[in-house]
Amino acid sequence: MVFYLRLLILALAGIGLFGCAHQRPDTYGSIEVDRAPRIWPDLCDITIPVNIAPTNFLVLESGQPYYIRIWSRCGRPIEGSFQSGRIKIPIKQWRRLLRANPGEDLHIQVYVRQDAGRWLSFQPIRMHIAQDPVDPYLVYRLIRPLFIYVGKMGLYQRDLTSFSERAILLNNMAGGNCINCHAFHAYNPDRMIFHMRAGGPGTYMIMAYDGQLAKVDTRTQINHPTSYRCWHPNGRVIAFAFNTVRQVFHAVGHTRDVYDRASDLLLYDIQTRTITTCPGISSPARMETYPEWSPDGRYLYFCSGPALEDVNNLPQPHTAMRYDLMRIGYDPVTGSWGGLEMVLNASQMGLSAAHPKISPDGRYLLLSVSECTYFPLYRQESGLYLLDLQTGQFRNAEKINSPAAEGYHCWSSNGRWVVFSSKRADGQCTHLYLAYFDRDGNFHKPFMLPQEDPAFECRRVVVYNLPEFVKGPISISKGALIKTVWSSKIVRTGLDPNVRMRPAGQSDDTPYLQAQQR
Repeated sequence: MVFYLRLLILALAGIGLFGCAHQRPDTYGSIEVDRAPRIWPDLCDITIPVNIAPTNFLVLESGQPYYIRIWSRCGRPIEGSFQSGRIKIPIKQWRRLLRANPGEDLHIQVYVRQDAGRWLSFQPIRMHIAQDPVDPYLVYRLIRPLFIYVGKMGLYQRDLTSFSERAILLNNMAGGNCINCHAFHAYNPDRMIFHMRAGGPGTYMIMAYDGQLAKVDTRTQINHPTSYRCWHPNGRVIAFAFNTVRQVFHAVGHTRDVYDRASDLLLYDIQTRTITTCPGISSPARMETYPEWSPDGRYLYFCSGPALEDVNNLPQPHTAMRYDLMRIGYDPVTGSWGGLEMVLNASQMGLSAAHPKISPDGRYLLLSVSECTYFPLYRQESGLYLLDLQTGQFRNAEKINSPAAEGYHCWSSNGRWVVFSSKRADGQCTHLYLAYFDRDGNFHKPFMLPQEDPAFECRRVVVYNLPEFVKGPISISKGALIKTVWSSKIVRTGLDPNVRMRPAGQSDDTPYLQAQQR
């Protein structure tokens, strides 16, 4: 946080304005500095979408005023003077310049006048404009850094082509509950689910489907709410995890960890309103979580670790848990299951896998990897790894990782962009970063989600959570969502007759379902 305060002090000296000709530097008489200027956030050598909002930034060089020149191969350069280092680029000129130069480099040159009246001229900052656009909207949850207290939170929608951000739903409109685990079918903003926990409206799933809203109780006889989720490509079936979560708090070092005492996977059929599963994804000997469908809908990928036999007597149960990446065949027409396969035996490498996300073309799988547990953002060593499903190559995605924790991530609909959460800025709060993924299977240097006020993230002490790309704005009104949240009309779900509850164990943490193979 001290770092952010320093940025804020440097930025708030004044507000600049583009087009002040009398503040234009004498480029021929300026003193050339043999390095790029110090700025925040880092924009040097990044790759940006052709339709992204302006990458506003702070100049961390002392002096006054500042003069900025932005140019590319075609079109008129953007030039302007600022009385402070808070640089806000005119959005219309920015869009015009990017649209004229897809596939070209973009250059930003910074000039700073010193007390003696001489201008310093820094080496230009270079970035590349990718021809591939990014999906225009991003949906995420914003919460405060917290431990067990929910506090204020909400689901938000951000227009990536501008700086427009609006709240989809705030939890102070829903009884102060926890709003979590949102997901969309095929990047469609009109097909959305999210869960809410406790509070006045109760524990339910809210589903928006082509203009219709429903409040769904997914618990059946299990009496446990569903959590981590993924829509099947057919839009009819949703895979969920349902688990018993525990936190571990530490007095020294990093503050906390998470582990499951029980976890299985299930499918919810939207049309029949039934829940089903199979032995391969609800084994009493394993704990299954983080379901992810293949783009063709023929496989369900998930993370799986061994059940802890005597979890109550383990001093640190989270360190004993390492999750492998597995998959199971699925026939979406008949609903029958295939064989269970090991995709990545991470535990044999001394690693634990989480959040598998498959590229839209089905070739690559990006996952979070840490030393243990399945909650990577609580582990400083966690990073993103790439698995080539065609060749089997598994490698650290070094270009987009940092010494801090990297976690939740999502592919764009064209497979050329990835958004992910990272604690690299200060080690505490998570911010969103976007990275280009080229056709040769390589990531490019990531950049922080652009903000209209470049000092914005210095003041906003929040955690960005579960970013999801969507192809358009969410059309359902906040009022309609609030009405559904508080509605007494509830869609009840039934249990597949081929699935029955397991005999009760010695505690509530006994795995839940017992299924017959079919």
